[in-house]
Amino acid sequence: MTFKNAFKTFVILLTTIISLNKASAQDTVRADQPAAVKSLNKIRLNLLGLYYEHEQKIGMRATVYFGAGLASTVAIEYGSRFEQSYNGTSYDYTISRPETRSYFSLSPSVYAGIRNYYNFNKRIAKGKRTINNSGSYFGAEVAGYFYPLFQSKGYTSPNWEIGLTPVWGFQHAMSRKTSFEFNIGPTVRTNEFETYYGIDGRIGFTFLL
Repeated sequence: MTFKNAFKTFVILLTTIISLNKASAQDTVRADQPAAVKSLNKIRLNLLGLYYEHEQKIGMRATVYFGAGLASTVAIEYGSRFEQSYNGTSYDYTISRPETRSYFSLSPSVYAGIRNYYNFNKRIAKGKRTINNSGSYFGAEVAGYFYPLFQSKGYTSPNWEIGLTPVWGFQHAMSRKTSFEFNIGPTVRTNEFETYYGIDGRIGFTFLL
C-alpha cells in the first residue's frame, strides 16, 4: 500500500469514527430531551418530609399527580395571648405583651394536583434536559393533613386540615434517577377551628422508582 492510499484510508476511517461519535452524541441529547412529559413513580425527600408520589401524563405538557407521606408544618404567629389566673376567690384575666411564637408539627398527609409544564420547547432549543419532566410549571394542589405524630410544646393541632394551593415550581434532573424539585404558592387552609391564609412550598429531591 502506497503512502497516498494509506493516508486516504486513515482519513476515511477517522471521518467514519467522528460521524459515529456525533450520531451517538445526538442520540444522547435526544434521549435527554423528550418532547413530552412522562408518567413517573417517585420517592420525594423534602425538607423534613418524606412522600411517595405518582405523576401521570394526561397530555403533551400536562400531568396529574397524587401522593402520601409525612408532612412538616412550621407556623409563626405574632400577637398577644389572653391569660387566666385564679387568685383564690376569683379569676383574673390579663392580656400578655405581643410576642412572636413558632411551632412545628409532623403529620401524615395525602395530596393531589395538576401541573402544566410551559417551557419544554425553550429548554430543548437551548440544549437543556427535559428528562424526568425537567422544566417549570404552573399548577394547583389540594392536600389533607391528619393529627400530628409529633408537635412542639404549646401548639394545639386540629384533628384534620385541608389546604388548597396554586403553585409555581420546577423540576431539574440531576441524573436519570434523581431530580431536584422546588415549588411555592399562596395557600388557604381550613380545619375545625379556623380558616387561614399563608405560603406553602416544598424543596427537596425526588428519586425515581
